[in-house]
Amino acid sequence: MLLRAASSTVLLGTAIFTLVGVPALAAQGSEAPVFSAVPAACVSSNVDPGIPAADFGDIAEYSTTSLAQGVDCTGFRAYLSTGLPQYDSQSFEFFGELIGSDGSTNSVAMMSQGNPLSWLDPSLPIPITVEEAGLIFNRLDENAGPFIGGVDGLALPDLPPTTATADVSLDYEPWNIGVIGTTGTEVEEMSMTAISGAPGAVGTTYLLTAVLATGYAGEGGTETTTFTAVVTDPTGIVQWGYGPNGFFPLWMFDGTPVGGVATTDQRDAIMNDFGGDIGAYLTATNDPMTGQGSQYYSMPVLNVEEWSVTRGPSYVGSGTSGTLWFDNLTETYNETANYIVRNGYRWTEYSMMMPDTGQGLLVAKTGQADVGDLYYAMLAGDGSTQNANGTLAPTANWPQASIEFAAVPGSEWTSPQTCYVYTLAERVTLAATDGRPAVDVVFSAVDHPFQEIDALGRPVYEGLFSYSGTIDGEPVSGKAWGEIQGTPPTAGCGGGTELAATGQNVTPVAPAAAVLLFTGAAILVVLRRRSRLAGDVRP
Repeated sequence: MLLRAASSTVLLGTAIFTLVGVPALAAQGSEAPVFSAVPAACVSSNVDPGIPAADFGDIAEYSTTSLAQGVDCTGFRAYLSTGLPQYDSQSFEFFGELIGSDGSTNSVAMMSQGNPLSWLDPSLPIPITVEEAGLIFNRLDENAGPFIGGVDGLALPDLPPTTATADVSLDYEPWNIGVIGTTGTEVEEMSMTAISGAPGAVGTTYLLTAVLATGYAGEGGTETTTFTAVVTDPTGIVQWGYGPNGFFPLWMFDGTPVGGVATTDQRDAIMNDFGGDIGAYLTATNDPMTGQGSQYYSMPVLNVEEWSVTRGPSYVGSGTSGTLWFDNLTETYNETANYIVRNGYRWTEYSMMMPDTGQGLLVAKTGQADVGDLYYAMLAGDGSTQNANGTLAPTANWPQASIEFAAVPGSEWTSPQTCYVYTLAERVTLAATDGRPAVDVVFSAVDHPFQEIDALGRPVYEGLFSYSGTIDGEPVSGKAWGEIQGTPPTAGCGGGTELAATGQNVTPVAPAAAVLLFTGAAILVVLRRRSRLAGDVRP
């Protein structure tokens, strides 16, 4: 199996800097606010410790024994800098709001994800990683939907890319994920780089760059697109999961077989003996819950210092403000997980960015017929304590019985393209229990007709949401990233407008990772369509 680590990153970064004129942006420096209750950056080695990939485990599960990523700050930095082909998914994504200098609201998602070819297509049990990297950009007041582009293919580091392969590098110092591909006529490049500081450390500045051919859904051709953003982290990275390795559960078993596999009853104990508090259950029982979730980390507040995008000869956008969120997940899908995620797994999740207070709130409801529902809500950032590996621990983690979702009356919307029905405004309340603050917020989709995409063969609504309400009695408002499942039509649909389609008959395991797979899958279709229309690509 191929490690997604190589030594080509420095050359890649230099090439991209030259293409998009990044030095002028990077020289701006950070004006991010400083939060008094954020722990100082954990000191890690600037020399790659050379930790073998196997030392980071091969499946997400709860344990009190630290893997390499849970031991110290250098081990965690290496975890973010090492290709992990033993997992079924390793993903990195920046997404959120960019505010234009003209006052426009723009959404962006930029990702890099590796999956074994055998998981994407079980009929091909070949030990090789498939890279999916790409960009979705949506100027919401344009009312045209997102334009999408990217690089996908077999990850073959240090070899010239083809239309079916990608040169992928993942480096330790400076931290960098680089991807090079080709349309057949044009070289495409993407990079996520820590241009100062260590990955995940408070105060680190990141440079995001992409030079890609992009297209709108239903459009016959593509345009060369250049994207650049410089963002700074004022808080650091959060470990949402439990134990030293950050295990994040996504479903509970109730003792009935799942996909023909016997299970034990976890739900009764979690809900009745521990009041819906999965963390308390794990601490008391040491149940590993093997394969029932992910290892999940986020930077919930990334202040945008400067950004720009050009597309072809006519489209130009830029600005000096906005807020992004970063996610990193690793997952392995064992037999029960494969069954669950391929048989009606559903979710609603909001990633609530709070730049004024240096915090992020993650709240979601998930479910599937065989395992029932699971809720989670966590607050982290300013005021968090620091784990042994330098990550931040949530300041509040609500038990499931304290989490409520309620549709706002009149917020249902039927898509004219797919006839799916979506609830695009929801009130979320979190009860004040055992020192946790009360939360009462309403999430509402921003510019709602133009954020629906066809994700992995099923339509979803995903993008920017606004929120307003109170936390601990204090008013809050801002933007969140939302992922919403709709109700499919009971009969055929006569919608005539093509969505950003994906074309893959697979389903992601983690709602937090859904945006990553959505983006990658959407990119696959655009790329394949583009390969048929290579003559239409305009430089």
